Amino acid sequence: MPTIGLTGNFGMGKTTVLGMFKKLGAHTYNIDEFVHTILRRDSIIRKMSGLLGDAVLMNSSSGMSLNKKKVAAIIFNYPDKRKAMEAIIHPDVLKEITSVRSHILKKDPDAFIVFEVPLLFEAGYVKRFDKTIVVHSTRQTAINRLTKKGFTKDDISKRFRSQMPIYKKKKLADFLIENNGDIKTTSHRVKRIFNRLRENG
Repeated sequence: MPTIGLTGNFGMGKTTVLGMFKKLGAHTYNIDEFVHTILRRDSIIRKMSGLLGDAVLMNSSSGMSLNKKKVAAIIFNYPDKRKAMEAIIHPDVLKEITSVRSHILKKDPDAFIVFEVPLLFEAGYVKRFDKTIVVHSTRQTAINRLTKKGFTKDDISKRFRSQMPIYKKKKLADFLIENNGDIKTTSHRVKRIFNRLRENG
């Protein structure tokens, strides 16, 4: 079975679609969870404070950690710092992807594996996957969803600017899942792609 890289842009429904693949029996992973784990490593914390300043550090029950809100405030305002941060953590992320995939396939060679990767194309992860899927919606639909979740328009705009335009991602994808409508319609689209990929191996 192929290993899938699933992506899209902020607020367009990547995580919702990932959950739909899980319900169909796929092994699913969100790369952001890998990143959160990596950012707790002492060596990475030191590198982050060196890059972003000691203001991003805070004391926690387990020792020194990163203040995620302060980190986000810096990297989404300073693209050069965001790129430098990504360069620090991407090698560890790639190792995690490779390790998880190998572990799953050893147990089940026919496993259907889906990784949700926000920066799939931007960070050059695409080569790690057999097929890619882009979840997309209109910009306004995404804004409406994110506003309901409490994001400000300024935050949304900054995050949109940090990502490749969705029209470019759509051109690079093997499969597209439109997510403008209701959950049921999106679920049917996910199921069609799931069955097609399983049939083609």
